[in-house]
Amino acid sequence: MQLRLPQTINSGHGEIVRFSECIHEPDGDRILFEGYVQPGCGPILHVHLQQAEGFEVKQGVMAFQALGSDVKHLHVGESTVFEKSVPHRFWNSSEEELILVSWAKPAGNLQRYMTILFLSTSKRSSNAPGLFDAAYLAMQYRGEFDVLEVPRAMKHFVFPVVYWIGQALGLYKKYAVDSLGK
Repeated sequence: MQLRLPQTINSGHGEIVRFSECIHEPDGDRILFEGYVQPGCGPILHVHLQQAEGFEVKQGVMAFQALGSDVKHLHVGESTVFEKSVPHRFWNSSEEELILVSWAKPAGNLQRYMTILFLSTSKRSSNAPGLFDAAYLAMQYRGEFDVLEVPRAMKHFVFPVVYWIGQALGLYKKYAVDSLGK
């Protein structure tokens, strides 16, 4: 489910993403977005269980690593694709802002997931979401995204309880589609 486009979100920790367009293709929707990443910043090891994700460097140098592989670097004009279910991370390894042109297919809930993640991280002193927000993301999108740096016990035992408490307290009403600006 997509929100209004274009949409710009800010992690509050050196990452800005601008979702620009959703292209309807016969084999699924492709969401297009641009990333603006400050030196040393980027997402931690994560996996898209249903989406392939592609990146092309427009400025700067993108370091990236798929789980179990060596670190590689992309320079201006170079690109890479992470197929679905391939754990990966990337970061800006240059001294200037990294600018990426990116896509994910199928679009799925990527825009929604990242919007909720960035809403949470932008209010914190670290780039990790708050506990209730992390539990919400882990439970609501467990078949689509996973963060590999979160311990398995946390995902299987702690998050379900925290999620249930958050639901009981009405904490997740703020994530209704209308509240996020559909």
